[in-house]
Amino acid sequence: METTSLLPIEVKEIAVKVSEQKQEEVITVLNQIFTGTNDWEKQVDAIEVKDINDNMSIQLADTARKNAKNARLNAEKIFDQKRAEVQQVKAEYDIEDKLWLKAKQVMQIKFKAIEEKAEWKANFVKRYEAEQKELRTQKRILEVIQYSENINRIEFENMSNESYDVFLNGLKTTYEAKIEAEKKAEQERITKEKAEQEEREKQRLENIRLKEEAEKREKQIEEERKKQSEILAKQEAESKEKARIESEKQAKIQEELRLKAEKERIEKERIEKELRLKQQQEAEEIGRRNAEIIKAQKEAEKLAKAPIKKQLIAWVNSFSISEPTISNEKSLLIKQKFESFKKWAENEINTI
Repeated sequence: METTSLLPIEVKEIAVKVSEQKQEEVITVLNQIFTGTNDWEKQVDAIEVKDINDNMSIQLADTARKNAKNARLNAEKIFDQKRAEVQQVKAEYDIEDKLWLKAKQVMQIKFKAIEEKAEWKANFVKRYEAEQKELRTQKRILEVIQYSENINRIEFENMSNESYDVFLNGLKTTYEAKIEAEKKAEQERITKEKAEQEEREKQRLENIRLKEEAEKREKQIEEERKKQSEILAKQEAESKEKARIESEKQAKIQEELRLKAEKERIEKERIEKELRLKQQQEAEEIGRRNAEIIKAQKEAEKLAKAPIKKQLIAWVNSFSISEPTISNEKSLLIKQKFESFKKWAENEINTI
């Protein structure tokens, strides 16, 4: 007979998942605990409480309850002890599993470091050839930008030397023709500007002559005005009115000066307030920058301990250029060339 056949159905469903030895151990414990329980249950079933005055039956039932409770509590201690033993073994296996996992990780780190060093040396020829090609391309870039800034490196970096010489000579010829045309246009501009300057000088002299004539006429008018003033000097009422107007004018000027001074005072206070705020913001900015510098230093120290490939990637990712203040073809080309350089650098690092 199988040992699991002696177990209750709810226990049997779990017992089939352990060894027969553990199944037998559970059956033994249950048999020991359940010995005599059937007789206890029959005795309880036989108790019949007839009414509220049947104190003897009630007392027998309460005694049976206490005995069953004590038996249950003692049995729970046995099961708790068994579970504690199993949990102790489980904890030891969990620690051993973590130990083997950590040992595996240490092994992986060691061998991967050796693999990276060996791979770096094994790719020496590839790196050398790529460096030589890039040096040749950079030399060509320096030659090409003398004659054109709108040509991408992909147009000539893979050319043979013969094809590149033809290509460069074509650029040079086009550039020289353009320079010659610009010189001719500049000469024509200078000639035109000189003619315009001579015309302006002629006009200036004419304006001087007209001004002198106007001043002469104005002087004659002034003399006539003086004569009229002598005639009108007797009109005292008009003179007083003029004095009153002048007084009001002076008062208005004084008020305007006062308002201007008040406005300047308010503006000065505003500027001083903005200056204090700016100084405070600058102090906060300096504190923030110092914090960023400390953070960058820590990241640099951490990066210095990382594999060479990771260090190179972080280094290239730190390259940046500010956004151009103007938008035209040249600024876009410079930005594109910078992005192409970063992409090339990342590709080179990925070959490590």
